[in-house]
Amino acid sequence: MFRLGDRRYTIDSTDIAEVIRRPQITRVPHGPPALVGIASLRGVPLPVVDLNFLQNATTTTGTATRVIVCDRGNLVGLLVDEVLRFGASDDPAHCEVLDLDSKLEAAFKPAEARRSVQRSSAAGREAPAQTNSADTVTLLSFLVANQTYALRLQSIHEVLAFPNALTIAPGADASIIGLTHLRERVLPVVSLAALLGLAAAPTDLARRRVVVVEHEGSWIGLAVDQMDAIRRLSRDAIGPVPPVLRRGSGPADIEAIGRADQGRTLISILSAEKLFGHRPLETIIDRNHGGASMSGPESARDAEEQFLIFKLGDETYGLPIGAVDEVIRVPDAITRMPNAPAFVTGVMNLRGKALPLIDQRSRFEAPHAADSGKPRAIVLTIDKLQAGFIVDAVSEVVAFGSSALSVAPEFSSETTEVFDRVAHIEADGRMILIVDPRELLSRAERDVVAALADREE
Repeated sequence: MFRLGDRRYTIDSTDIAEVIRRPQITRVPHGPPALVGIASLRGVPLPVVDLNFLQNATTTTGTATRVIVCDRGNLVGLLVDEVLRFGASDDPAHCEVLDLDSKLEAAFKPAEARRSVQRSSAAGREAPAQTNSADTVTLLSFLVANQTYALRLQSIHEVLAFPNALTIAPGADASIIGLTHLRERVLPVVSLAALLGLAAAPTDLARRRVVVVEHEGSWIGLAVDQMDAIRRLSRDAIGPVPPVLRRGSGPADIEAIGRADQGRTLISILSAEKLFGHRPLETIIDRNHGGASMSGPESARDAEEQFLIFKLGDETYGLPIGAVDEVIRVPDAITRMPNAPAFVTGVMNLRGKALPLIDQRSRFEAPHAADSGKPRAIVLTIDKLQAGFIVDAVSEVVAFGSSALSVAPEFSSETTEVFDRVAHIEADGRMILIVDPRELLSRAERDVVAALADREE
């Protein structure tokens, strides 16, 4: 027996798996009206539906405190205001028996575009090959002391938000900020500004990031002021370091100088191999203050997949980084396209090619971010179709093991098929919807065609 508003209902307890407190719920863009979102049930994605909406076509999710987990072949959570009791009702006349099967069937009609078996196979497929070539170099750029630096993307394991608390390493070199944990490993966090011999500049703590690289079998975190972009530079745009710059006192060596934004931005490209070539840090690592060894079963490492995490308003999504061409700043000057749908912001010049820009917040119906700063565009190319998807921010690069990834539940909506997997963040119980890049591009193309057709009609 449970309560919705001021009314009481009962359902057959045969299929009830458990009752839990209302968990953290991730919204699913374009999901059915009754779908509140998905939650993590011990690492398993659980669709949560608003039972009051199913019954009364009104939403009272703000007062709901419990989720009844039912097993109808697949687990589904029913959001209710209060669970009153379990067992036979003393006064059945005051309780309405809810026909749950008919309610769920009416709200979640099977999606015809893709069956469950197809979705299961989609979870195991490889990400689209990155459109990298021998003539280009992909870099992750970041800011340190108001200057732009970069590392080759293939040398970076992941990028994390700066930890709230760090353990101080006794007797550590001045460049060691402290120690933190990363998936059962001890991760030393090093000030990249100190390695480069730069004076630390005042920074927004919310924007600080830790870039994780590997050094002699250990993971090392480099503290930077903020992420900048993922850049794809032609080899012609990368030149040697002027000899005068090699005379500085910084112990870390600059590998090359890159010219981005048509030569307007100079980027110092660092060498991950040479960053830690000075003795104090090696001493700290030898004293077991360094990250735990990455050696072990090779299959365990191969099972990890990297994802680019981006934000739309307060919501977080992921894309396989292998499908991302680059992440760029959205320019102030964008050529508007007459008669284009509202979510097509316009086109920009990307190294001599016209790149259409799509407002992903509008397409996902995400709320406006209170302080999103400069928006970014994630550039994807699949089957010769290229577009830039505007997002509020690119926050992290995270490596998920296969155990943290699940097939996305069936949301019974064609527009939700852009999500093929769900990543579980065990530390805080969050669920991140993983976007299928192929579906995102083809869906965007179909939406443009449909919007133009509607306008002509």
